[in-house]
Amino acid sequence: MAPDARLLEFLGVAALLVVTPGPDTALLVRNALAGGWPRGWRTAAGVATGQVVWGLASGAGIASLLAASATAFAVVRYAGAAYLVYLGVRSLLATGRAAPSAMARARGGPYLQGVLNNLLNPKAAVIFVSVFPQFVRPGDPPVRLAAMVAAFSLMTLLWLGAYGAVLGRARRSLGPRLRRALDSVAGGVMIALGLRVALERA
Repeated sequence: MAPDARLLEFLGVAALLVVTPGPDTALLVRNALAGGWPRGWRTAAGVATGQVVWGLASGAGIASLLAASATAFAVVRYAGAAYLVYLGVRSLLATGRAAPSAMARARGGPYLQGVLNNLLNPKAAVIFVSVFPQFVRPGDPPVRLAAMVAAFSLMTLLWLGAYGAVLGRARRSLGPRLRRALDSVAGGVMIALGLRVALERA
């Protein structure tokens, strides 16, 4: 499918959404600092997979239902907030009793954490039901929406993957004490972000 003006405009908006920090970025920072580039890359792949799932859910109408239902939105929001706090607390506990390498072997794995973190972010659903339709017109073939979802997920994978690579490289030059301090900061940020998600108005 050849790019047209609408698709190019979408790519510009998508790029801004991808680079805007949020829960997925916080998780990426935490995992890249804990386990280096490989763990950061798997986290990015999990986030991108979650976006593909949201894209499929949008096509099936599930994301629209979630965005329209205050109760469903609140349930997912609180679940996502609790997950962020849980990961943040685990980071703080791990830095207090073990080296950062032990955190890299935490249960669940970075890929699954990336998937869950994205799926438990209800604002991801809002993006797919409010932003994507702005660039779709009646009569557009289904492949157009599929290409938009694929492009959005690929941009996320590349951005977070590159971000994780930079953090992983920087991590190797840090001493164990400073590395644990940064892990603690990342855990604290995730807890603060989780609390903000839980307390903010929809």
